[in-house]
Amino acid sequence: MTRPIRVVVVDDSALMRRFITDMLQRDPAIQVVGVASNGREAIEVVQRLRPDVVTMDVRMPVMDGLATTEHLMAYCPTPILVLTASLASYEVDITFKMLGAGALEVVEKPRGGDAQTLEHAARDLVRRVKILSRVKVVTHLRGRRRTPGDGLSLPPTSRNDQASTRGAPATSPTDAALIPLVGGASNGSLSPIVVIGASTGGPRVIHQIIAGLPRSFPAAVLVVQHIAEGFSEGMAEWLASASTLPVRVAQEGSPIRAGEVLIAPDRRNLLVTPNGAVHLSDAPLLIQRPSIDVTMQAVADVYGSRAVGVLLTGMGRDGAYGMRSLHRRQAYTIAQDEASCAIFSMPRAAIQLGVVREVLPPSAIAPRLVEVVAGMVEG
Repeated sequence: MTRPIRVVVVDDSALMRRFITDMLQRDPAIQVVGVASNGREAIEVVQRLRPDVVTMDVRMPVMDGLATTEHLMAYCPTPILVLTASLASYEVDITFKMLGAGALEVVEKPRGGDAQTLEHAARDLVRRVKILSRVKVVTHLRGRRRTPGDGLSLPPTSRNDQASTRGAPATSPTDAALIPLVGGASNGSLSPIVVIGASTGGPRVIHQIIAGLPRSFPAAVLVVQHIAEGFSEGMAEWLASASTLPVRVAQEGSPIRAGEVLIAPDRRNLLVTPNGAVHLSDAPLLIQRPSIDVTMQAVADVYGSRAVGVLLTGMGRDGAYGMRSLHRRQAYTIAQDEASCAIFSMPRAAIQLGVVREVLPPSAIAPRLVEVVAGMVEG
């Protein structure tokens, strides 16, 4: 028999620890092996038990969720699911900093409600834990340059220290360059556009890319990130704090301008009109909304070869067919490399379709976007 997924639940509320534990252990594939009421306890428990996943509170005594995440990802890297009690700006800001420090996903804590609401929350929590349990996280050395607030220091041992030296990507930039890039039809009256799609592990990579774009970047940027409902505004604020470009959540009818970053809103698909404006759709989809495929296909139809598609870390295949649409219209396509992905499924799917021109690590994506877009403007 396959062993259960081992989880540590971290929360300063005994009631919430019990609530989350009960929700998770409804599924026989999950076992809560430990709990902690603050960050210091969490570090000790995680180091001792080496769980597959940690659910992490944000605001706690002794050490908060951010300091705890930084320390764990530096010394005992483990997939972390952030559970926040509030969507207030202060807590959301810390939450996204936790994602920047190496946590993989965020979701609002389950709340009291009718039986149907609680059942939905339990299913979503179990689903996320199962996905994260398969992630091979890497060591984040930044946390080793910091000392936790209570002076706690742990030895640098980790069950996943080898993950940071994983193999080379399945397709290298040199190999990908064999895919021809030729001129094609496009709407020449519109400025160039970049569309970035990501899922699990994506916020941290998107943050790095957006922070690396210059104030003079002559293209619009659309971001489609699979994230729990209620967090798109917080993500826009977090990205804006590190960007020289304005970042905001897309609104119906707003113009798509060069030098601006638009984030797909919760539960709606981000499309573009022929004259370069936002159109938001809540048409039902079988799998995911916002959908990376839907946005990329819309961009391909309107912008053609004046578009760039970037597909980042994530589970599943969303974005692969969107990248194919872009590739067919002679747009430039980039996928994140396997070694840096939390989950390589989405980039791999696009690479296997033969529609990716370059496979790059996150550090190389922003500089490449600057070069590619400059070529479009000059051409």
